[in-house]
Amino acid sequence: MNTSDIKQRQTIGNKKSSHLPALTGVRFFAIFHIFLHHLCAMYNYHNSKTDGTQGLLIGLEDAPESLLVFMSNGWVSTSLFFLLSGFILAYLYWEEDDQFTTTKRRFWVLRFARIYPIHLIVLVILLFLKFPNYLDENLPLASLISSAVGTSVLFQAWVPAWIPLWSWQSWTISVMIFLYLLMPYLVDILSRLSRRQQIMTLVLMPFVSIIPTAVYASMTTMGVPWSMNKELFFGNFPLFWVPYFVAGMLMTRIFSLNRFRAKQQTPAAFAWGDLAFFLVIVIACLPDIEQPIRYFIRQGLLMPLYIIFVLDLARGKGLMAKIFALPGTGFLGEIGFSIFIWQSVVMTAVFISLSLYPAIAQYQVCLAVILVMALAIPSTYLIEKPFVRFIRRKYFDK
Repeated sequence: MNTSDIKQRQTIGNKKSSHLPALTGVRFFAIFHIFLHHLCAMYNYHNSKTDGTQGLLIGLEDAPESLLVFMSNGWVSTSLFFLLSGFILAYLYWEEDDQFTTTKRRFWVLRFARIYPIHLIVLVILLFLKFPNYLDENLPLASLISSAVGTSVLFQAWVPAWIPLWSWQSWTISVMIFLYLLMPYLVDILSRLSRRQQIMTLVLMPFVSIIPTAVYASMTTMGVPWSMNKELFFGNFPLFWVPYFVAGMLMTRIFSLNRFRAKQQTPAAFAWGDLAFFLVIVIACLPDIEQPIRYFIRQGLLMPLYIIFVLDLARGKGLMAKIFALPGTGFLGEIGFSIFIWQSVVMTAVFISLSLYPAIAQYQVCLAVILVMALAIPSTYLIEKPFVRFIRRKYFDK
């Protein structure tokens, strides 16, 4: 496909609506749920220790038990994030004639331009804050340097030992970088399938996704000792999230949903997606979900529920589609990547604030929420988006 053809496709696509308000809104819900999960995990972990951090996020002690359970089960939203990402990218870039609507170079450069600059800014802050403490803890210098380099290029999800050191929460962005690299090739591969083969592939994706968990469960049954690196590998390794991403992509093709074909949908007060979302919330409120059951749910059971849910959101059907398309939800959805990237700074600030001002402990939860939003909003609209527009104008829109 030559450059003029690509520009013509982009012009045609832009004349039609490429905005899915409910999907943009639910992206914020998923990412914010994951953020709350990280806060709750920090609280539960450190308040069981005797290292002087017992007061960390102590305000959660007053939260209802049901809310704490919901927060601790924020891992359920990770699955939604990856399926949603595959759906939205395919909706935007997978044309009806099975072509990728832009060049690989343009796609990769503009996607990376949104993430890497702010990620590197955040990493420099984290290096400044964490490096002295790591040296005091006598962590190997070679490990610190290699993990810092790996994290700087967002490669840390491939090496479990690197994930917790600098920016634990950004492992999701590390996976997304890999999926961005795969995206044009996945379009080419999936386009060669017949409609029947695409449907069969979508049906198979939950079973493919659950294979690593089955291996993990087998190792547990055989008595292989637990280790953090083993759990990080089975939970965060980029290849294991490809099935969710592929499932999201296939949905746009099987159900004829893309920005080049705007369909009028019949409004419905209730949709199957509402029921699917209700079941996800029920799962998120179940206490004491242990491994490997947690991974079986996250990698397998949730996929069919999210497929139904996202499909009805995209069609604008049901109560949840109306709720997630309310005014303001699109604005919040746009800052999702920034929330992921700035989380590590916020978590580090929580530790520092406890050591400097112990009395602030009971307010840390509210302050953490305020801080992540205060960082994510200007990061998105004053740095990330303007930089992408600059790169687009300078190198592509000529």
